[in-house]
Amino acid sequence: MNLVEKHIESSENKEYYRNRIKELDKNQKDKLENLLQKMDNSGAKRALGWALSEVTENIPQFGRFLFLKGLYNIINDVENNMAFADDIDEDYEDDIFEVSEKLKKSIGEAALNNFLKSYTKGVMWQIINLIDEGNYNTNEEPGWCLKESKKDNTTNRFINGLHESFNEFEDELK
Repeated sequence: MNLVEKHIESSENKEYYRNRIKELDKNQKDKLENLLQKMDNSGAKRALGWALSEVTENIPQFGRFLFLKGLYNIINDVENNMAFADDIDEDYEDDIFEVSEKLKKSIGEAALNNFLKSYTKGVMWQIINLIDEGNYNTNEEPGWCLKESKKDNTTNRFINGLHESFNEFEDELK
């Protein structure tokens, strides 16, 4: 069984994917197989939908996936986030680690970590909207965008619509 068929068999929409894949030419099927392998290697649980969208709609879904995965890696890395905050926030006068220890004693380490992850997720949501909308709070220029790149060149494909996948993204990772 090839990789595409393996993904079809594990999907909830077997007939839909079989019909969609029948419409692909050989080049598209090869791209799909290659992309599925990359997504599998990157920890995508439901890679087929992402990969098929990229192959048929030319949306840089793998780039979107990797960007969102990177955000979630940051969200879940409480210890390093605190270390970075301690390093870069010169205006914070208390020792962040002492405050953290006090909070852990008060509410428990799991509760504190869950709170910090949730807080960071809220911050990331604002960042995603800022990236997706390219200066959405004002009518001032310039705006900006996130573009996919390969090696030293951009592909001229925009990575956007991140807000569409962000909230459920945790379910996309193995």
